[in-house]
Amino acid sequence: MPVTVNRPGPWTHRDLSVGGTRFHLALAGPEAPVPDSSDAGAQQGRAPAPLVLLLHGFPECWWTWHETLPRLADAGHRVAAMDLRGFGGSDRPPTGYDLVTLAHDVMGVVRALGHERVVVVGSGLGGQVAWTLAGLSPSTTAAIVPVGAPHPVAVRSLRGRSFSGSALQYLSFKTPVLPERSLSTTAGVERLLRSWAGPRTKSEVAESAGYYAALMARPGAARSALETVRRTRLSRAEAAALSSPVTVPVLSIQGELDPVQPAQAYARDTHHVAGRLHQVTIRGVGHFPHLEAPDVLVEVLLPFLAETA
Repeated sequence: MPVTVNRPGPWTHRDLSVGGTRFHLALAGPEAPVPDSSDAGAQQGRAPAPLVLLLHGFPECWWTWHETLPRLADAGHRVAAMDLRGFGGSDRPPTGYDLVTLAHDVMGVVRALGHERVVVVGSGLGGQVAWTLAGLSPSTTAAIVPVGAPHPVAVRSLRGRSFSGSALQYLSFKTPVLPERSLSTTAGVERLLRSWAGPRTKSEVAESAGYYAALMARPGAARSALETVRRTRLSRAEAAALSSPVTVPVLSIQGELDPVQPAQAYARDTHHVAGRLHQVTIRGVGHFPHLEAPDVLVEVLLPFLAETA
């Protein structure tokens, strides 16, 4: 039977067309903040609260945020978990998997939802898109929260990275056919997710392996998703978008035991942020803090969102 993208929960599903590409989202929370009648004067002239947009990493989709999405909505935020192009319920065009195009996709979706400003919370690949969006459109981007995602230039500037375990794993994605086959099986996706999780949280991360594998088994899905990780060098457009230090507030969240991104890269984020930078390390988890310690992540995230509202 075909896999169902629109899993039920305390959210609504929506498809939007932006630039001829269809994107799937799960949305929750109030459409707009409800003013307090006792604070009516203070509410006048106040800019609407930004949309909180959750972006997944590889090889996932919107579902990776199923723990976070309702908790942020319950706290009063309008939240959307988006499938990037090539993933989940979004279209799988043959091109457009560079960070600049993905960032433009996000800008188009934010506008289509009727919002002028956005806080982007991105895991892995989604975090790289968040960094890029902050460089391309600081007026639209209220703040970014990269999760397990140092600045893309910081990662690529590290000496010896080509010999790290994660780099060798990414190198294996470049081989033809085999990665597509592996990502189309529950065992293959589970093996990948478990290898990126902390030693005590592998089971929690691997719970959705079958769902992701079923999505990847659809025609062209695995190939499209792999396009995002097969690009190891930044294009000129990407380098230009990432060349200037980010001026918007940044909350960088990393797992203490993340085997994918080296700690040295996070240390270099300071060179790429001109505004406020707050770095948080969540103990005992790997590359997926939002799945391995969702309570802690939300506890860290809510005060930051309150400051940027």
